[in-house]
Amino acid sequence: MRSLFVKIFLYFLLTIILVTSAGVLLTYLRDQEFPPLAHRSFAKHAIAEYGRQAIEAFEGEGIAEVDEFAEKLLAEAGIRIILFDATGRALTRRQVPRRMLHISQRALRSGEVVFPQMGQRNRLASPIRNRAGKTYIIALGLPGRPPAGQMFKGLTHGFLGWRLLILLLVTACVCFWLARSLTAPIRRLRQATRQFAAGDLATRVGGQVQGKNELAGLASDFDEMAGKIENLIGGQKRLLRDISHELRSPLARLGVALELARQESSDESRQKALGRIELEAGRMNEMIGQLLSLTRLETGANELPRTEFDLCALLLRLVQDADFEAGNRQKQVTFNGPETLVISGYEELLARGLENVIRNGIRYTEDGTEVNVELSQHPGGTLIQIADRGPGVPAAALDKLFEPFYRVADARDRQSGGSGIGLAIAEQAVRLHGGSIHASNRSAGGLLVEICLPD
Repeated sequence: MRSLFVKIFLYFLLTIILVTSAGVLLTYLRDQEFPPLAHRSFAKHAIAEYGRQAIEAFEGEGIAEVDEFAEKLLAEAGIRIILFDATGRALTRRQVPRRMLHISQRALRSGEVVFPQMGQRNRLASPIRNRAGKTYIIALGLPGRPPAGQMFKGLTHGFLGWRLLILLLVTACVCFWLARSLTAPIRRLRQATRQFAAGDLATRVGGQVQGKNELAGLASDFDEMAGKIENLIGGQKRLLRDISHELRSPLARLGVALELARQESSDESRQKALGRIELEAGRMNEMIGQLLSLTRLETGANELPRTEFDLCALLLRLVQDADFEAGNRQKQVTFNGPETLVISGYEELLARGLENVIRNGIRYTEDGTEVNVELSQHPGGTLIQIADRGPGVPAAALDKLFEPFYRVADARDRQSGGSGIGLAIAEQAVRLHGGSIHASNRSAGGLLVEICLPD
């Protein structure tokens, strides 16, 4: 029995049947304890009435009439009755059971009704006086327990039997519904898992499992996991496609330059071809280095220890280095911020990301303009703003700037030496610090990159 549905259904049904059977059995056993406390008054009236009839039969016709009355009562009601005189002698020609004799003697000694003791639950006795005041002892033997077969026969026949059958059918339907409601979401999750494992990464089950229970939460978690895996695999496919595309161009140029170096006879032409080879090799080396950095940020950067460092000092150093390089292009990089601001994080990773954003600003800002870096602290955290005076980017491309290998204009970016990975590294470095990075076009012209780091 491997089906969870069958197991739950049978468990529910068996539990209800056992509880019902136990209730019937306990009720049956309770009803056999006669006379219970609530019925003792009735028992006294019953023994008085039977005793009066037995005494009238004895005083009217003698022992034979008493025996006839006792046989009739036994046949009609299953009650055994024996009449004793005031000395304890049985007024019957039949053999008196020892227990009936014993309980009659107890009633004779006590002078009151004697109810059953342990092992005598069906026998009771009481002294009774006739109209003349003469004392007799009446002993009754009540019907014993019916056999178990008779009890089950009574439960399965007649009106009670039909009621039990209907109750069983209703119980089975309820158990079926409960088992199905519990296992149906699991079955849908299993089917979705198989589809997902077969390669259908768009599989979702959130709309098929309703409610606010644990199974609905599991379905929501499955959808969230499936979405993240789909994005991850899609990103890997795009990354592999972009890497293949990016490497194909420099490799093709390397092949052309190598062929030219072989064909050219003059040293000047050969040196020019070798210079081109060196340039393309350098670009490929830089691209591979950036890819390795991006991979480390996406996988193992969380294992690095966090340290406290001065963010102002870090930005000042990056700005000074960038300003030195920008001077050759008649550009400047300025810094505006407090004297010191200590934060906790990964200094090297954050420095690499900030440097990429600053260098990106230098690359596109107009000649004779400056890239301004501002640092400020707010109640929600630390804000770093890097603004250039370049042409900006189309509004539709703002959300894609931080994707690997994304370029607003492929030809212009390749001429400037960009590989489309620097801003992706910056985005990963900021995210590892629990922050956010956002790009927008400035109203005065140029691109503004805002980096928010939590306290």
